[in-house]
Amino acid sequence: MFTSQLRVDVQLLSVSNSQIAENREIVKIIFEALLYLARQNNAFRGHDEHWSSSNQGNFLELVKLLGKYNPLLSVHLSKIQSVQKNRLTFLSNVSQNNMLSVMGEMVREEILKRVKQAGVFSIIIDTTTDVSNLEQFSLVLRFINEEGQTEERLIAMKVAHDPTGLGMFNVFSDICIKYNIDWETNLCAQSYDGAASMQGQYSGVRSFVVDTCDKCLSVRNFFGEVQSLISYMRARKRTAIFLEQQTKCYPSERPCRTKNFSTTRWTSHDRALSVISKKYSAFLKTLEELINSTDRETSSTASNLYRIMTSFKFILNLFLLENIFSHTTPLSIYLQSSSIDFIQAITMVDVCAKNLSDLRSQQSFNNLIIKTKSFVNKIGLVECELPSIRSRRRKLLAGEVVSDEVIINPYDQFKIEVYYVILDQINTSIISRFDGARGILSNLSLLTFDRLKATGEGTEISDDHFIALKNWIPSLNLDDLKMEYSIFAKSFIKLYNGMNLSNIKSNNELIIESENEINSDSDSSNKLDNEE
Repeated sequence: MFTSQLRVDVQLLSVSNSQIAENREIVKIIFEALLYLARQNNAFRGHDEHWSSSNQGNFLELVKLLGKYNPLLSVHLSKIQSVQKNRLTFLSNVSQNNMLSVMGEMVREEILKRVKQAGVFSIIIDTTTDVSNLEQFSLVLRFINEEGQTEERLIAMKVAHDPTGLGMFNVFSDICIKYNIDWETNLCAQSYDGAASMQGQYSGVRSFVVDTCDKCLSVRNFFGEVQSLISYMRARKRTAIFLEQQTKCYPSERPCRTKNFSTTRWTSHDRALSVISKKYSAFLKTLEELINSTDRETSSTASNLYRIMTSFKFILNLFLLENIFSHTTPLSIYLQSSSIDFIQAITMVDVCAKNLSDLRSQQSFNNLIIKTKSFVNKIGLVECELPSIRSRRRKLLAGEVVSDEVIINPYDQFKIEVYYVILDQINTSIISRFDGARGILSNLSLLTFDRLKATGEGTEISDDHFIALKNWIPSLNLDDLKMEYSIFAKSFIKLYNGMNLSNIKSNNELIIESENEINSDSDSSNKLDNEE
């Protein structure tokens, strides 16, 4: 090199730059592989990722495939396999997580850029418990982009160690500070789930979310028993026996599969109880067959479930909750409809509350008992009454005079401790949840299609619809507001009449299609059960 007048430092720098360029190309390919798997929602890691494994998982197998068509990556993989310990592979789980974090930050940066361009935004906050039993706090921003389209984008997910209202607010504030989100100036709306833990009026976010009916011990135990029955029956062999028994007991009816509970949808409880009620005899026949199984666990569990299902109390709770769900489920479905009319929604809430109040009577309770006894006698069960309560007397201390008020009639006890309690709790929950929203919902109803169409065709608008807005913004002039709304409604009708909607599906069609997809998914999920 001296005789050729070549500088050592230049040669060293050239070799280093060449290696850096090669590493950049390799990392670029690995980034492409990570991006592909992330966009397809595929798992990265394999069960056995050693180079001697026949299947190293999606990520490494994809990298090996790309290496067949890229010389640099192929040489890199050959070096890794030939050298026992290589400090630089770019393929470790740490490198994968770092690269994914970089791409995640790039996506978040682009989303926040669009949010700032939009100016104002609304937030959607929810929490859910993951497999490690940690409360995950998710923040979604909803805004209008430059093309005039509505976007909802996930901004962050963080573990909420403090489940109180203040704790949740602190998590939200920390996210906004970290990503420079000016919520105090640009936040225009908030949205939470329906649980009291997310929208409590005084405590903000309460300590935990519980179903309303779970506050009653008897009903809580009943749902636990139903969940045990559903989990037990979902094994493939037991499901096959259950379907076979349905064809025998109900030959003219369509067979049903057991429906699992959802932790966030009360309507799922209604579907599960409906299957049990309609196919009750088939359940009993299935359990009777499983009791004779040679497997000790299968037999003992079936025996316990059979004893529970044939009890008078189980059937009484079943009919009670079916009666309640017959009023609450239609309301719940309508409130989740995309074509909701807010005035109609409030009317349905009032009707549901009134129906539940009407159930809180001695006559309604007697009708429930009569229906349960009639069903029990028709099926031919042994237990035809609620078990009697043994009279217990407390020993009085000297000079103490206490009347013994222990309820010994089992039906009176069920009526006071279960029947009335459940109806009161549900009714109170419905009323408290919607009372504060009546004014704003009345105003929002003016923006529904039916209201705009009626106004555009000349229907008079009452001043009552604008009272909440007037109270909120005292400077508003009601006459000017009504005139502005009337002009807007007429313009909307002209726009609607000029549109070609022949190729656009209606909301109802979209809802039906989505429900069919959900039902098909739920049916297919039932097929993925464990063996007995």
